[in-house]
Amino acid sequence: MTFTVQRSTKELARVANLAYEGETFKVALCNVGSTGYTAESTVANWLTTEISGNGYSRFSLVLGTGAYDSVDARYKVPFFDAVFTASGSGFTYDRIVPYVDGATYPHSVIIASPNIVQVPNQAKVFRVLLSVDD
Repeated sequence: MTFTVQRSTKELARVANLAYEGETFKVALCNVGSTGYTAESTVANWLTTEISGNGYSRFSLVLGTGAYDSVDARYKVPFFDAVFTASGSGFTYDRIVPYVDGATYPHSVIIASPNIVQVPNQAKVFRVLLSVDD
């Protein structure tokens, strides 16, 4: 016996609405050092390794409403660009940690190898796309 499952695009929209739409989304730049933190570590843990000073500020925005993309077969929340600009003597980091404000765990952890070194007046842009698919 063979079964085929067809996921309702309306269910994908419902899940995206509950998970992302209208939520405050943040992106933190961190230096993990020897902590051993992973994507399974809490946001609170990650924020103890967040960089500071020299123009750094955590990125934050409220997510908009998405739409189903029939070409990619997923429901996408509009992408956004998290921009970080260094000043002073610049800054260095090795992890980019996006998360929904108030969530216990991060959305993901992006590992930079080697470390990213931003010199004064240099901007880095990280494009974030959130989607729900089956």
